[in-house]
Amino acid sequence: MNGACTIVSPNYLAYARTVSASYLKQHPEHRFFILIVADLSLEDRKVFEGEEFTPVMLMEIGLTDVRGEAMKYDILELNTNVKPTFMKYLIQTFDLERLIYLDPDIFVYSPLTPVFEALDGGAVAVLTPHMTTPVEDDRFPGEQEMLYNGTYNLGFIAVRRCEEAWRLLSWWERRCLDLGFSEGRTGLFVDQKWMNLAPGMFDQVKILRHLGCNMAYWNLQERTLVEDAGNYVVNGLARLCFFHFSGIVPDDPAMLSKNTNRYTLADRPDLGRLFREYKSAVLANKDGVREGMAYGFDRMSDGTVITRLARRIYAKHQARWAGQDPFDATGDFAAFAKKLGLVTGKAAPGKATWKEFDPKDRRVAMVHLLLKIALRILGPNRYELLMRYLSHIAVLRNQSIFLKD
Repeated sequence: MNGACTIVSPNYLAYARTVSASYLKQHPEHRFFILIVADLSLEDRKVFEGEEFTPVMLMEIGLTDVRGEAMKYDILELNTNVKPTFMKYLIQTFDLERLIYLDPDIFVYSPLTPVFEALDGGAVAVLTPHMTTPVEDDRFPGEQEMLYNGTYNLGFIAVRRCEEAWRLLSWWERRCLDLGFSEGRTGLFVDQKWMNLAPGMFDQVKILRHLGCNMAYWNLQERTLVEDAGNYVVNGLARLCFFHFSGIVPDDPAMLSKNTNRYTLADRPDLGRLFREYKSAVLANKDGVREGMAYGFDRMSDGTVITRLARRIYAKHQARWAGQDPFDATGDFAAFAKKLGLVTGKAAPGKATWKEFDPKDRRVAMVHLLLKIALRILGPNRYELLMRYLSHIAVLRNQSIFLKD
């Protein structure tokens, strides 16, 4: 049997339903599985009955410490880092010969023949690079961003059931569960960066450069679409297999992706129909009841919001609270986090991003002044040492100062 899968928390269910339907339309003889990442029981699976896909609950895929992993990682990290565990579970439980993972914001437009041909030709795993040609402009993302985020886009991976693929998945699983942080300063980016190493460590990892596989905002500078007899063709050469709508805003008809400034939809009329139809499909698949189900791993049992700082300190010193439920508001970790001010209350914080950083802010100017003073006092060599230390402690996991309570 062959299958495909994706992973979502309830708020992303519309995307998961969309990719599932698109895949099964092209591969009606396959099964599609969706892992629901939330604090839900096996009983809660009944909520998803009647769907084309097979729902799987987080608690049943074999994680040794579900609640520990859920405390250690935020929602993005947890959804991505359980990927290899989920894939191993599906291969074993459903006796799958070939398994494809697709991110929920993907749409399948034609059979994934190039992927299956690669697996049937001896590949144990198939990866797609973000880009297949050099980037010569100054737009975002460029080559430097790919060095930061990873060579291969792990919104897609395919594996064939064999010993070498199992070794790869098991290695990847250990890395994801131990060090799957979104932490650029230490060279980590959830599950994705680890796969930079896979082609060198494991035999027969196929790098698939097919133009129709994993077309997305990060490779639009090298790919254009034309319609031919109801099909989409990339660069006039290859049939579009699947498009990755990463960074999309379904209810914004003009936006291509919030993650790029290279193109807008107005710049790319070849993408207009594709995006209109995809956004309509996602909106049509919205389900307020199911999407409104609580994630459950963002607060302690008394409603206290869990901050990233609290998660990172927990992750670094997890053994200190071994065997305890870190979400228990009466437990040792909650008491520790509240005493040290790692958590501050029940109000959800506003979402701040680097784009909102204002270099002209007076507080920033004050920091710059203090740095100039430090340079004068310390001299250039000791000042460099200070910067190295600040770079080290800026990684939240390294702030062991909070353990001295």
